[in-house]
Amino acid sequence: MSAIPRENREYAAPKLLDRALDTSWLNLELVAFGLLVLLSIIVHLWALGHMAMHHDESVTSWTSWRYYTGASGFNCAGGRVAPSYCYDPVYHGPAYYVLSLFSFFLFGDGEAQARLPEALAGILLTISAWMLRPYFGRSGTLIAGALLTFAPTLLYFTRFSRHDALILLWAFWMVIGVFRYIDSARPRYLYLFAAATALAMATHELYYILFFLFGSFLLIRVASERLPRRQLLIGLAVALAVGLVLMIMNPPITAQLRGGGIGLLFSVVLGMALLMLRVWPDEPRFSDRIAALWNAERYVLWTALGILVALFVLLFSNFFTDVRGVLDGLYQGLAYWLGSQHEYARGKQPWYYYLMLLPVYEPVALLGSLGAASLLFAWGRERLAALLWMIVGALVIYGAGLFGGLGMLISLALIGLVVYLFVSGWWRGPIAAPARATVAGPSDADALDDEPAGADDADEAAEPAVPPQPAPLFPLFLAFWFVGALVAFSWAGEKMPWLVTHIALPGNLLAAWAIGRMIDALDWRALPGRLAGLIPAALVLALVAVSVALWRIGSAGEGQAGQAAMLQAIVPLLIAGLLIFGLLSIGQQVGGRATRIICALTLFGLLAAYSVRASWMVVYDHPDTPVELLVYVQSPPDVPLIVGELRTLAINLTRNRRTPEDPTGGHTMPVIMDAGDENSEGSLAWPYQWYLRDFQRIESRKADVFQNATADSFLVPVDRNQPDGEKEFAPVVMVYVPHITDATRTALEENYVKRYDSKLNWYFPEGDLSGCDPRQAGYKRFYYNSSTIAQAKADTQCQNLDVATLPYEPFYAPLLWPFRPENFNTVKDYLLYRQLPDPLQVYGREMQVWVRKDLVASSAEVGATSNAGAVKLVAEQVIGSPGSGDGQLSDPRGIAVDAQGNLYVADTGNQRIEVFDAQGVPKFAVGSLGSGAGQFNEPRGLAVDAQGNIYVADTWNARVVKLDSTGKFLKSWGTGNDIGNGRSAMMTDGSEAGNNAAPLGFYGPRGVAVDAQGTIYVADTGNKRVVATDSEGTYLYQWGHAGNEPGAFNEPIGIAVDAQGDVYVADTWNGRVQVFGRDSSGKVVATPKATWRVPGWQPNTYDDPYIAASSDGQVFVSIPNRDQVLYATVTGEQLLRWGGKGNDFASLTLPSGVAVGSDGMVYVVDRGNNRVMHFKLPASGR
Repeated sequence: MSAIPRENREYAAPKLLDRALDTSWLNLELVAFGLLVLLSIIVHLWALGHMAMHHDESVTSWTSWRYYTGASGFNCAGGRVAPSYCYDPVYHGPAYYVLSLFSFFLFGDGEAQARLPEALAGILLTISAWMLRPYFGRSGTLIAGALLTFAPTLLYFTRFSRHDALILLWAFWMVIGVFRYIDSARPRYLYLFAAATALAMATHELYYILFFLFGSFLLIRVASERLPRRQLLIGLAVALAVGLVLMIMNPPITAQLRGGGIGLLFSVVLGMALLMLRVWPDEPRFSDRIAALWNAERYVLWTALGILVALFVLLFSNFFTDVRGVLDGLYQGLAYWLGSQHEYARGKQPWYYYLMLLPVYEPVALLGSLGAASLLFAWGRERLAALLWMIVGALVIYGAGLFGGLGMLISLALIGLVVYLFVSGWWRGPIAAPARATVAGPSDADALDDEPAGADDADEAAEPAVPPQPAPLFPLFLAFWFVGALVAFSWAGEKMPWLVTHIALPGNLLAAWAIGRMIDALDWRALPGRLAGLIPAALVLALVAVSVALWRIGSAGEGQAGQAAMLQAIVPLLIAGLLIFGLLSIGQQVGGRATRIICALTLFGLLAAYSVRASWMVVYDHPDTPVELLVYVQSPPDVPLIVGELRTLAINLTRNRRTPEDPTGGHTMPVIMDAGDENSEGSLAWPYQWYLRDFQRIESRKADVFQNATADSFLVPVDRNQPDGEKEFAPVVMVYVPHITDATRTALEENYVKRYDSKLNWYFPEGDLSGCDPRQAGYKRFYYNSSTIAQAKADTQCQNLDVATLPYEPFYAPLLWPFRPENFNTVKDYLLYRQLPDPLQVYGREMQVWVRKDLVASSAEVGATSNAGAVKLVAEQVIGSPGSGDGQLSDPRGIAVDAQGNLYVADTGNQRIEVFDAQGVPKFAVGSLGSGAGQFNEPRGLAVDAQGNIYVADTWNARVVKLDSTGKFLKSWGTGNDIGNGRSAMMTDGSEAGNNAAPLGFYGPRGVAVDAQGTIYVADTGNKRVVATDSEGTYLYQWGHAGNEPGAFNEPIGIAVDAQGDVYVADTWNGRVQVFGRDSSGKVVATPKATWRVPGWQPNTYDDPYIAASSDGQVFVSIPNRDQVLYATVTGEQLLRWGGKGNDFASLTLPSGVAVGSDGMVYVVDRGNNRVMHFKLPASGR
């Protein structure tokens, strides 16, 4: 066989999975950005469903759920009703509902799924930061991605089921699409802009504000490129004058809208236009690109318009099922907003609302944007901007009364310095604008380059002034967007915390550009490392010293104590002065400019660290607790807990009514819910209508029904299809507390137990909600000021006050409030710990949940069980430790003690029985995993008879094992079938007939007990019964079946017999103890002589609580999920309750088995800590 010449051989092309990876494109920048995206995915998706659903979230999610389930009867704009979803501006645009529908379709319905589209929008914001690279450079892009990921307001509301997160993403894409298209002429960016525009229009009516701001910038820019500069300046100046007159005159425009705010907004926009005309590049970038689009690339324009129209029509027509929605989408939103929503002003928030939120949650965005905007609007005259900030600083120090008389001197000195520097012409030069800044859009990032590090101020002053290069256009737009959004949303009537995101987005982008510019402006390798490293340390120490001084000033009182505090502030101020002197000295060697940049970056680093903490607190630690300003009104954490308990109760109650539509059987339980008064005030519909969306029998009752209730007011039909048929009391009643009268309470207490005193929702404490009274604590005390007294007099909410005599402060008072010394401690406590100042307290609307008495699994008000607090009882001895060696335990459960004090422990995890003597010394252990003689499969319950024989509930071998006192296997009884994983069980249906058919067929037996006559009682847990045999395993009788009536069981686990022969059964999932007596023949009676409830025993738990009875007729029960043991009488009257989670000698974690020695000592299996606790009860507990 001859070889084929190499040149004639044919090689198959490698398949896709055979190809080698090419990683030549990978660099540290991409790795860093990839890690940032991964972090964004984690922080946006982790614990997404943890927070209780906000009122607005529940409304929109419920609407999306109805859309997803194909419900009918949707309200549309103009009062129409449609068979499927249709646009209604009250609840904003269709894009949100369509995306939520897809989320529900893919992942099911739930809180996390409802928030998933917004979380994905937050992740896409981070990813989209990559498109900023031509404008921000490498450093700025990474900083932008980090800020968009971790900024507290953005992170909180991109995990919030509202429209705002979506329109943030669309707005960002609109901006990126326009600028990247103008600079690159690539059609894909125009298509991105068109799609984002359509999606914004189909998401939220806020797009009107965005269109106004973006359109104003575009018109001003195109006008500056096409019109003569002189004519444009005159036109803008005249328009500005008109805007100022409109702002001052504030004439009515419509019945609900006045012109003052519009004049303010136009004045700000026109003022920024005049500033930008001086500094931005003159090249006709926008007009030339638009002309080229129209003249040479019209197909691109029509394609973009087609994308916009197609998305708009598709979404507003609900995929062509509601064509009228297309017309509604064009004008109904604006009509609704201008007609009612603007003046509605939900929350009645003050004009400074966002100036209050931004420094608390977005200090990087606020300070970075203000600094960057000053730099950009004063481009080439940065020193003039510095003079303006010096004036602001002087006014703040003087107006806030900082440092007392010294502060006044500092203010005067600053003003004097400003005057000197202005008159001397210092503000004119040298030009600080970067010499290599260019005007082309994509090379705006070149503006990041600046003079080399190490050039000191003397060298700068020696250089001749050069004409400033134009300011980079994209950051100028961000400054315009930030300032315009701040003014527009502060003017808008409704100010809500989620709207701050529309200010924070451009603010964080502008701050990222500024920080990236500073990072890239220095040659870090050329810096003297040791000296440069001292700058952040010295600055941080100086800030600490100033903070200590301000703390002492803030805590200064009157008299000598106040003087002493002021004197104590001098020392840290002197230290701060020395550190600042040191900084100046270092700056002479490192370079003044480099020193300033390092100081600025250090400040931003500190603010970023604070922002991460703020994000953690508001997003993960207490997202639904209104100590956060971002939480205006919120459903409390109780709501998901209440709903979870109702679902469990419903499943247990109606599990036998399962249908294909209701597979759990839990949706047919009736629930009576308060529907409020005729105006729906006090209605519990939101958020409970969302949470109970699967419940088919929500019985609404108006307020007057509750206020005049009788016991029969809470009757509902047994069969909802026969409203006039048999009635029963509804299992659950939910009522708004103000609707509860004495009659209501009496009627409820007849058949119900109050299960929860909770809040429907709660609010951040704003103080006087009307804003009328400046004497009240809270941030609304500045709502009216000395210049708006006439408006206060016209406010109907202020009619009961003598407004003219109230101490209203100037309009700027809220801006100075944080800087006043007497408020320093309040500001510090809130910023660091979210501690509300006195007398402010969280408040809310109260509600109660009442559960029918026979259904309550655990309640402090049921039976005789007291709700007194648990005590800490120190153990006399601790036996065992975690492990598998001699004397060690793993997941132990049952326990027994004999007359000699020997202790028998079911070492479940080690598949053995371990025996200790009376001193806790290990004697022997018997058992291993298996089903043979002397083997076990998760042994649980234990009992010892008078002869020392040991009885073991061998749970998953479906049998009882009898050992002698030395651990030798004697015999076993019980049968089961192989159910997999080495387990055996005999499953009856829990009915009497099914149980009688298999008397010794056990299903997971967990408890065993023996009486004085040697009768063995087995808690056949899975088959819901107790089986009695003799000591040799001969079947005697049984009682019990599945159910919750007396004598029925639901997961019986622990079982015990007292000296009188009464049998105690831990009927766990029914949340009760049942006590059974005997008839004259000695046989246990199937009807209990006593029943009492145990707080903490809940359905669908698998913690194995056990029970023991002492010789004097007292009872001990373990409560694993409360980490407690209850000591009670035979009727359930609490004598003592002790425990609490922990691992010290007075704490328990998941206590399980319990036994009582002949001396009254109590032994508790501390399962979570793998040990046995030996307690001596206090005299008062006996």
